[in-house]
Amino acid sequence: MRFLTLRVRTFLFMMLNLLLAFLLTGAFSLFHFQEETADYHVERLERKENAILSHIDYVVSGQDSLPRSINEWHEVFAGRVSEIGSIHKLDIAIYHPKGDLIAASIMQLENTDVLPNRLNEFPKGGRRVPLGRSVEDRGDLLISTSEIITPSNEVMLIVKTLYRVDHSAIPEGDIEFLKQLVFVYLFLLLLGILLAFVLSNYISQNMKRVIEQLKKFRLNKSNEKLDWKFDDEIGELIQQYNDMVDQLEQTAVELATSERESAWKEMAQQVAHEIKNPLTPMRLTLQMMEREKDIEEVREMAANLLEEVENLTHIAEAFSRFAQMPGLQLERYDISYQTNRAVGLYADRGVSFISSGPVYAKVDKEQWSRIMHNLVKNAIQSVSDEREAEIVVAVNKDSKYAHIRVRDNGEGIPKEMQERVFEPNFTTKSSGMGLGLAMVKNLIENFGGSIRFETSSEGTEFIIELPIITE
Repeated sequence: MRFLTLRVRTFLFMMLNLLLAFLLTGAFSLFHFQEETADYHVERLERKENAILSHIDYVVSGQDSLPRSINEWHEVFAGRVSEIGSIHKLDIAIYHPKGDLIAASIMQLENTDVLPNRLNEFPKGGRRVPLGRSVEDRGDLLISTSEIITPSNEVMLIVKTLYRVDHSAIPEGDIEFLKQLVFVYLFLLLLGILLAFVLSNYISQNMKRVIEQLKKFRLNKSNEKLDWKFDDEIGELIQQYNDMVDQLEQTAVELATSERESAWKEMAQQVAHEIKNPLTPMRLTLQMMEREKDIEEVREMAANLLEEVENLTHIAEAFSRFAQMPGLQLERYDISYQTNRAVGLYADRGVSFISSGPVYAKVDKEQWSRIMHNLVKNAIQSVSDEREAEIVVAVNKDSKYAHIRVRDNGEGIPKEMQERVFEPNFTTKSSGMGLGLAMVKNLIENFGGSIRFETSSEGTEFIIELPIITE
């Protein structure tokens, strides 16, 4: 997916880590607050319970004598239990040491059936050892059981205190802490988003530098290296890129050298082949001349030798012209006129000329004539003897370029030979060499133009494009 770029994935990954950290911290804080809230309610119950016990002890200490029976205790607390419960805002129940209910304060309806009339865990009579204090947790209800002890370490009264837990109530200290924690989380979240954005952009921008440089990379040109001051993963990537630039430049030089050597080796082999062709009849002719006594025959053989020597001279001159072209003298010429002059020599060999008018460009006059002669001769030679040659040379132009077309009605260029048309190679024909098209291409490129061809079984068309000069 194009949307999930490296920058987006880096940003999302960092935000995921940040949110995961916040969730884990929040879950831990929630668990901590729940534990603190539970401890808060237990501590609050203990404080209220101590106050209630102190209140009950105050009521008991106001009696002339310590009550013993249930009825005596009932008379003491009959009108005081509701008052104690109302003051401390808790429901309470006071039991006799033997487990019987003396008095109870029920202000909350949900506590009506919670307090039993008798504590089952207490025997009906006998001395009982004090157990101190215990708390029973029923979820939303805490039941605390405490004992009031006489100076002689006997259980005087048993007090049950009911405490309803409000889970929605959070201690004020925790509320303040939560407010501060929320502000800290928001600050860290915004800071994390900013850092994630900056870091993801930082990584992606440096990756884009490498990508843009790779897009500009060319085998046949000098490629710019990248600089990186940090020894990190991006630095390692850039170093690998710089090493690749060095290696490819070295490889390109070696390849160019190898191609040149290969081309010259092939050229040398073909020049040697062409030179060997006339040497064989020359050697035979000389051998015959040694045995021949008729002076006329000797003269005829000498003429043949001179003809073969002339062929060798043409081969050497053609090779020399290709290897080192003469200096070009580029001037403004009417391409249409110059082309017509060169093509007019072949009017009797099926060559016609078409032009849309004067077309001016910078060329070397002599070399342009050589180009047109070469293309027209190739066109004529491409037509077999069974056909009548129909060669058309056309010149026209557009707003930027002159277009020169040379079209023949030959059999076309074989597919396996099309890629080597402009290579400096000797032809398979015995009457000429294949240096012509390579020379043509070289000259046209020196004029600032280009040449290409289109071929089929119905013929071949060479198309030259040259920058025009407006009048």
